[in-house]
Amino acid sequence: MNRIKDKLVAYALIISFGAFSQIKTDSISTISTESSRVEFQGHFYEALKHKALENYTKAIEELLLCVDINPKESAIFFELGTNYFNSSQFKQAEQNFKRAISLNPTNFWYKERLYHLYVHQARHEDAIAAIKPILSRSSDYSQDLVKLYINVGDFKQALNLLDSLDNRLGISLVRDKIRAEVYNLTGDEDKRIIHLNSRLLESPQTPQNFLNLIVAYSNINKKEKAFETAQAFLLKHPKSHLVHVALYKFYLDSEDFDKAIVSIKIVTTSNVVKSVIKLKVLNDFMQFVSRFPQYQSELIDVLNAVDQKTISRSDLLLANYYYNRKDYAKAVSCYEKALEFDPNNFNIIRNLALLYLETNEFDTASKFTNKQIDVYPSQPILYLVNGKAKRQLNKLEKATDYLMMGLDYVIDNSELQRDFYRELSITFRLRGNIKESEAFTIKAVKLEKTP
Repeated sequence: MNRIKDKLVAYALIISFGAFSQIKTDSISTISTESSRVEFQGHFYEALKHKALENYTKAIEELLLCVDINPKESAIFFELGTNYFNSSQFKQAEQNFKRAISLNPTNFWYKERLYHLYVHQARHEDAIAAIKPILSRSSDYSQDLVKLYINVGDFKQALNLLDSLDNRLGISLVRDKIRAEVYNLTGDEDKRIIHLNSRLLESPQTPQNFLNLIVAYSNINKKEKAFETAQAFLLKHPKSHLVHVALYKFYLDSEDFDKAIVSIKIVTTSNVVKSVIKLKVLNDFMQFVSRFPQYQSELIDVLNAVDQKTISRSDLLLANYYYNRKDYAKAVSCYEKALEFDPNNFNIIRNLALLYLETNEFDTASKFTNKQIDVYPSQPILYLVNGKAKRQLNKLEKATDYLMMGLDYVIDNSELQRDFYRELSITFRLRGNIKESEAFTIKAVKLEKTP
């Protein structure tokens, strides 16, 4: 530990020469005596050593001694501000940074540190005032200024500065995202459309420009304009898979189902379309097939063709589809596949447990919920399924045990509580305990009458 400390101190001493170099020679010369100059340097070096060791209180003490010797040296106040900042004494930090700037108004680093202090405190108005003097030295802060304008609600200034930066530096995807953020905040869709059209005219070879405009038209319900843009996209980029992300929806809405299915197949098998987009398309297609079941075979073909990254979620979508159509056997198969890819998804676990009951797979339901209760011991639905399954297997005592345990985990769910009471009533009756059976029947009836 001492060796580490020694290294830190040594490093601090190296740094100290750089920091001390900020101090003007003529300011040191104004110190009246040689002994005072030596004392000044000693305190300053000690302060830097303590800062390196994160002992900011001691560093501040040493720096205040430097101030007593030479109160006109800007570097001392800069170091004081830094140490106050590091120790979260922001008011004192601000005072000392300002004092340093007043003593040395041309120092860029002093002004930069004051700006960062305001940013750290989310003092956006002060940060705007502080950033402007340093922009002449470093234009890197221009984009920061845009964000500050957004933070204070000055969207006009933000857009004007973005335009200025685009004119000076060229188009930037990052700045376009910031501009989109402004349009989202202001709800000015007309200006968004104008901007996106200009981007498309400037760079029609960029597919994203088409997509951005399509999305914008779709968001304001200008479907015809969106479709026109998508068709122009297809003409310009006939091999693009991305255009079909837009086209499939239009084809579905216009009931041109054959073309829609072609676009869906291109999207779901594409190597360039992200999985999250594929899943949205699959979900839309599934809803469509629910209304038009004659296309179910096409749906199966599409789901069988998706990539490995998407397949687990597609199994889940297909399971939900079969479940809603009451094709429980197929739903079980799909849920089991989905669970292999996502074993911690409790929604799948719950649905699968209920389906085992629905399909009279009581032994499977019992074993499955036994296992899952070890993982999710406070989920009452697992105990209910387990109890029902064991009752069907004529394991009445164990069924009762699981039902009573599960009942303790039911909180603010009268419907689930009623299901437990009903099942307990049946189980106790089968065990010949009529008194307990009737008691649970009464509890269930009371809940049925409760609004």
